[in-house]
Amino acid sequence: MILEEALYLAKKIASDNYSRQELDQFLTYMDNADTGEIDLILNAYREALDKQGGYSSYVNTDFIHRLNALRPGTESVASEIPVIRERTRRSWVRWAAAAVILVTAGGLYFRHQNKNEKPDTLSAIPVAGDIKAPQSNRATITLARGQKVFLDSAANGQLAMQGQVRLVKMAEGKIGYEGAAPAGQPGEVVYNTVTNPRGSKVVNITLADGSRVWLNAGSSLTYPVAFTGKERNVQFTGETYFEISPDASKPFTVTRRGDNIRIKVLGTRFNVNAYDDEMALKVTLLEGSVRVDKGKNTSLLKPGQQVQVKEDRNRVIDDIDIDEVMAWKNEKFRFSEKTDIEMIMRQIARWYDLDIEYQGKVNEHFWGSISRTVNASQVFKMLQATGFVKFRIEGRKVTVMPASP
Repeated sequence: MILEEALYLAKKIASDNYSRQELDQFLTYMDNADTGEIDLILNAYREALDKQGGYSSYVNTDFIHRLNALRPGTESVASEIPVIRERTRRSWVRWAAAAVILVTAGGLYFRHQNKNEKPDTLSAIPVAGDIKAPQSNRATITLARGQKVFLDSAANGQLAMQGQVRLVKMAEGKIGYEGAAPAGQPGEVVYNTVTNPRGSKVVNITLADGSRVWLNAGSSLTYPVAFTGKERNVQFTGETYFEISPDASKPFTVTRRGDNIRIKVLGTRFNVNAYDDEMALKVTLLEGSVRVDKGKNTSLLKPGQQVQVKEDRNRVIDDIDIDEVMAWKNEKFRFSEKTDIEMIMRQIARWYDLDIEYQGKVNEHFWGSISRTVNASQVFKMLQATGFVKFRIEGRKVTVMPASP
């Protein structure tokens, strides 16, 4: 088989129009392909899969068994295969097995001849216990005098009146401020803080200047009820996405509470990930321009770039995967090929409000996407289907273990 034939088969497999012989030929070719060929073939498969809505019976029980047989360390792997070939094989196996996560996003299952039947491969994976995805917005707003407003129990309509500014809860749990007159005494700046805990749905808030902010689980935002003076300043923790209303006379500045990192913006869209348990603060620009200052280090971003701030160093990365960065806002988990299990579990823990414990080391990296609206056990089953990791749920504690010693 030549590369052109493998590309053709990849498209046939994605469209559910292939024979068992063709599948075997395809897997044999992939087993011996180099990294460049694998990239071309997988891109062709992904494009064909996208055209038909992201679903394929390609990942079925027989295929999973075949993947397991291809894993290094089994009898099917010849000892004379060079190390570089083995690494290529492991990369292909990881991608193909992780396709389980991709094509089952949103609660889909593998397909057999009976398309309504759940496959043995998935149902046989034991995950004791279960935890539902967040069902409501459990955020609170702390007003200037310390009064707390609980969004999950508050009815739609006016929640508070601060000076001449109304705090309003709208449909689908959205929060907004109406009125631009200064609140409180003349010259006084009145602040509110919205806190979105772990295990809570995303919060969408519109500030008094028309800027919109989304808060991921485990995040908070402190902001003026009405913007006065020459600048608009807010503070945050966790992960937030901003769509800033342009106002050349009042630059918008975002700071993370407790440090000296400043993000200066003017009419732009950007995401900030600054959880305390992440190794670096990440600012990703979707539109406009932002300047990120950390001590003496300054980074000016263009759309599609991300700056990672760690200690006293700013590292700018080009051509960032925006879909992966913004997956949380779009109700998805999305991971690139370089995502390790610890990074995945940190996101899962915040969303489902879980405590994570590790027994042994999982050295593999994972790629894929799955809805954040499914139960936690469904996410774990998808990951377990790769054959590299397994989980145990006890209440809200989840133990992560390698699939084999």
